[in-house]
Amino acid sequence: MLPASRDQSQRAKIRELVAIALFIASSTVAVRGFDLFPPLSAHAREILGPAPSQGMLSLALIVYSFSAIILSLARMMGNALKTGGIAHAGYLGAFYVFYHLSGVLPENFWAVFAAGVTIFSLESYQIWSYNEDEETEL
Repeated sequence: MLPASRDQSQRAKIRELVAIALFIASSTVAVRGFDLFPPLSAHAREILGPAPSQGMLSLALIVYSFSAIILSLARMMGNALKTGGIAHAGYLGAFYVFYHLSGVLPENFWAVFAAGVTIFSLESYQIWSYNEDEETEL
């Protein structure tokens, strides 16, 4: 496998930092109970239908978290520069929204936050590890 250029490596670092910033921003909005946004009207809630149960959301979060961790570890073992980045921020933000719509966000905020910190830590370590390997090859 050919090593990526320094430019590609820099872009990967910047994308990862943007993703982390988006995750922190969505976590901040979520911990405040999405008070930056107006509440959904009864008509909008009727259109969306019933919220998923807490158990289903928790199961989906566990499956997503383990899948993201396994994919990150696989990319790390394959010495790939690609990361999940912004997609992870979006998925985790969606979990905040679903928990909020179900009315159980306060009880589950820390679970989503811990999953996000774990995933982004692995992704950041993957980029750092890739750069270390690239440096030793030079």
